[in-house]
Amino acid sequence: MNQKTQKVLDRLEKQRGEIINMYNELSDNQLRFNPGPEMWNLLQVMRHLITAEKQSLIYIQRKLGRKDEVPKAGFDSTIRHIILKIALFLPIKFKAPKIAEVSEEYPDFESMKMEWDSIRNEIKSLIKNSDDNTLAKALYRHPRAGMLNIKQALEFIGTHTAHHQKQIERIKKHSAFPVNQ
Repeated sequence: MNQKTQKVLDRLEKQRGEIINMYNELSDNQLRFNPGPEMWNLLQVMRHLITAEKQSLIYIQRKLGRKDEVPKAGFDSTIRHIILKIALFLPIKFKAPKIAEVSEEYPDFESMKMEWDSIRNEIKSLIKNSDDNTLAKALYRHPRAGMLNIKQALEFIGTHTAHHQKQIERIKKHSAFPVNQ
């Protein structure tokens, strides 16, 4: 695995650790607090992040099964990736794609931690067992930005997580957010 990809993975793990550590310090009431209609609670935010990563992993694994047919990600992937990163840093609310929607009202925190750990281990293994030429291919399809390479996919996951970390902070700052007891 090249150093750039390793650095992106390290940042992803740091983000994930920050979210899990923060959630570990919150009560069930706080994790289940709903800031308003049509809004997610903290558990649903985490479920969305995990689901998005899981679906991304499944897609990449499928593409790797036919990697000889997959072209290398080109300059257009770089442009779409940059636009996607900019869009996620703007204070705009996006509707989650159907594949990453959350249906559970109160997903189980402990099982989500284990699931997220498993998904990350699979991502690391996939990258470790692939050569740089394969990782440069357009193996990941973002619902709006199109085909991206692995590094761009991982960077999107980081940007996406950062986007939702802002959402987590907004929920925690809500005037009706329960006081930890």
